[in-house]
Amino acid sequence: MPLTIFWRSILAQIALITLIGGVNFYALAQFNRLTQLSAEIVARDGAFIDEAKRLMRVFLTQMRNAEKYVLLQDQSFYRQFIEADASFERGVAAMAKLIDSRQQQDLLAEIRELHARYSNSLTSGLLRKELTQMERSDVARDLTTRVDDLIRIREEVVARKTASARDRAERAASVVTWMTFGGLGLAVILAYFHARGVSRPLKRLAEELRLVGEGEFQRSLDLRTPKEVGELCYSFNWMAARLAKLDEMKADFIAHVSHELRTPLTAVREGTTLLWEEIPGPLTSSQREIVNVLRNHSDRLFRFLSSVLDLSKMEAGMMEYLQVPSDLAALLDRSLQSVQLTAQRKGIRLEVVSATPLPPLLLDEGRMQQAFDNLLDNAMKFTAEGGMVRVAMALTAPEGPRSGSSCIEVRISDTGTGIPAEECEHIFHRFYQSSYHQLQHSRGTGLGLAITRHIVEAHGGRIWVESQVGQGSTFCILFPVQAYNAAGFIPGSMMPGSAGVVSGTPALPVDAWGDRHAL
Repeated sequence: MPLTIFWRSILAQIALITLIGGVNFYALAQFNRLTQLSAEIVARDGAFIDEAKRLMRVFLTQMRNAEKYVLLQDQSFYRQFIEADASFERGVAAMAKLIDSRQQQDLLAEIRELHARYSNSLTSGLLRKELTQMERSDVARDLTTRVDDLIRIREEVVARKTASARDRAERAASVVTWMTFGGLGLAVILAYFHARGVSRPLKRLAEELRLVGEGEFQRSLDLRTPKEVGELCYSFNWMAARLAKLDEMKADFIAHVSHELRTPLTAVREGTTLLWEEIPGPLTSSQREIVNVLRNHSDRLFRFLSSVLDLSKMEAGMMEYLQVPSDLAALLDRSLQSVQLTAQRKGIRLEVVSATPLPPLLLDEGRMQQAFDNLLDNAMKFTAEGGMVRVAMALTAPEGPRSGSSCIEVRISDTGTGIPAEECEHIFHRFYQSSYHQLQHSRGTGLGLAITRHIVEAHGGRIWVESQVGQGSTFCILFPVQAYNAAGFIPGSMMPGSAGVVSGTPALPVDAWGDRHAL
């Protein structure tokens, strides 16, 4: 019976972990030993040699002070001699703690004895000057010789330890290298046999999942695979069937909502409008207030329902666009006029920068107007009083001469609260609400930008946002300039005034921004 993926993975991982663990433990043991040798060299041998050299300098200083005192009888030199004597004793005591052999211990004892004789000779030298001078020279020569012997012996110890550490490191590197290459070879072999058993069915499953993600729900898999992958394929088939059923239910639900909600809601709107216009009869002030609330909420519900239905059609690819040659600047101007009262009420300055002349574009004017309205409404909503909203249009040129590949770029900027960088990619998803905009008056349905993205992409354009928190946002739209003749026929098209989506060249350098004016 073949092993399942679970047990194959477990056994492969155990083998690899054992190998890696063995290499690591061996390398760690060698590393610890090298660390100990290095620490011993630095902490004991190096410190011992440094202390011995310091001891030599102290003694030479003491000798000079002794000779000066004998010649000049100056008490300051004698005091310096005494201080050096105490420093020498401290150095000898420090070296005694670092000694690690009998030979060094004997040499240090001789050094201490010779130094004591030298120190005592200073007082006797005052009585027998020439004799004590010779005695001091002999004692000093013997003392320095033994100090040099100590330094030499300890340097030989350091050299032996360094050579041992080097040899150990070379052996460890060789062993670890062979074990590493062996482990890599074994890992490659295990990975190959393990991946071959599951990669092919999983690749086929991934391809089927991509097709399901594109909306092709009528999918089914029948593969000869290990048990776990077979269960995954069974789950995939079940999921695909359920998604197909849910897609059908969604279509039925949209049709039901369109018939059962939109039609009576239209009647409610018409009825409240008739009441507001006092067609049935005059209203009191309280009644007019109630009717106004009903009218506003019914309009809001109608717009939300229309947005949901429109977005569902767009996502299903069922939305129809009537594209005709249109003036983009005129569409933007109408959208600006619709928000002008809001701008005046909030004290927001509207500024328009346009390059002239701009070529006409093939647009569905109603849908494109809806997209611009959504963007300007957002700009007004998130811009504080006294801020500014700027609309700029310009013709961009492609890289190198290529006919029909120019683009028109529209940039709608505000001085509002801005959008965090991590949320800029998500704001075009349906029902997404930025966590940064938690104020009640700043919350919307989360559908406007999703609808705008679908409309722009349906016209062959591209939309993105550039934003910094606290400095405002800029929504950028890039439209390809499509060629058509005077009769409105698109080259290669059979219908005047309409065509499929024409892809364009994205984000190019702006040639020039035209005249600027404020509304």
